Amino acid sequence: MSLREIKIARVTPVGSAPTYNLTMRGPRHNYFVNGILTANSHSVCYGVLAYRTAYLKAHYPAHFWSAVLTSELGDSDKVARYIEGARAQGVEILPPDVNLSRHGFTATGGKVRFGLMAIKGIGETSVDAILAAREKGGPFKSLFDFAERVDAKALNRRVLESLIKSGALDRLPGGRAQKFAAIDAALEQGARAHRDAAAGQASLFGGFADDSAKAPEAALPSVPDWTAKDSLAGEKATLGFYLTGHPLAAFRETLERLKSLSCAKLAAQSAGDAVSVGGVVSGFTVKNTKKGDRFAVFTLEDETGSVEVIAWPETFKRLGDKVQDGAAALVTGRLELEDGAPTRIIAEAAEPLDGLRERHARSVTLRLPAAALDAAQIEKLCVALERYRGDRPLIFALRLPSGIEARLRAHHAFDVQPSPKLLEALQAAFPDCAIELQ
Repeated sequence: MSLREIKIARVTPVGSAPTYNLTMRGPRHNYFVNGILTANSHSVCYGVLAYRTAYLKAHYPAHFWSAVLTSELGDSDKVARYIEGARAQGVEILPPDVNLSRHGFTATGGKVRFGLMAIKGIGETSVDAILAAREKGGPFKSLFDFAERVDAKALNRRVLESLIKSGALDRLPGGRAQKFAAIDAALEQGARAHRDAAAGQASLFGGFADDSAKAPEAALPSVPDWTAKDSLAGEKATLGFYLTGHPLAAFRETLERLKSLSCAKLAAQSAGDAVSVGGVVSGFTVKNTKKGDRFAVFTLEDETGSVEVIAWPETFKRLGDKVQDGAAALVTGRLELEDGAPTRIIAEAAEPLDGLRERHARSVTLRLPAAALDAAQIEKLCVALERYRGDRPLIFALRLPSGIEARLRAHHAFDVQPSPKLLEALQAAFPDCAIELQ
């Protein structure tokens, strides 16, 4: 690196500000670090700054995390990591909202509101236009009202898709699937309204007197709403993480019973330990070894973090198509550490979490009153089980009038293969019974 003289071109007074003038006793008031002359007074200043930051984080956590998250708006990975830090401190992260959010993250009532600029696919120009329209005309009332009032030059299909998937339009009428299906109609109506306004055709008096003078809005299409899985996938794609839930939420009990570790708890393990971790698969990539054998590399992510997984050729062959991007899976393997931190899992087995509890069940128990099990119900049971024959015993736990519970193992002809569909069939045949998997 070369050094050159720097000339000061101008000095402009801007007023006074408090400063620190510290005198350090010799001979160690200055010292060298990496060949650079450093003053101990710098350490004092850094200490003051660290104290102030810690005080803000401890006493004003919502404001602290809002500032930190806003400073990293352009890095979705850091935003996701800091949001986990905020949640760990008990700070709730509110979803983005076109009627409440600003450019960056904002503190509100001890919570943090997601910033519009942090949504993927939405630029500063679009956010400026949204806020300008909101400031001028008040809160948006519907998807079509939004499309009519926001500058058409800043609004396109990609922007609306991102807003819908992220949940920023959730407080407007209709479900996400309905709004998504109405994007083209909303953009067309919005473009028409802007053309009419530009041509001076809004009304004879140069503007709408009230909302009733507007052209009637098109109705939102009647379509099935997205599943929770689809909604969460949309949040992940636009926000970089799951905001309103997590795909693993439905499997928490199963993971606990199987003694699955969270990614955060891997740090307490040792190199070479056998571990089981449940998570959502992302970045699934198939590669070739030098010999030409295929293996897979992917990331397994849960609510506490993520870890890299490698499935070498032998394991990859056993995986088949069981593991793929977006799937919730349980991975079992050996942990590798680097500098004392978990770096990857060498997979020995992996399987989807969907239906895992049923696949691992050793028996199925129906708990119900003894009086409910009559000849007609037995006949109905035979019909229900016809498609689910297997090798796992079916057990009846019958509550007798005396209060005693009698447990009976059904004949081998009633052995079943546990599955989600079997549980649905049993619940339909015996709506008042409790079904347990052992």
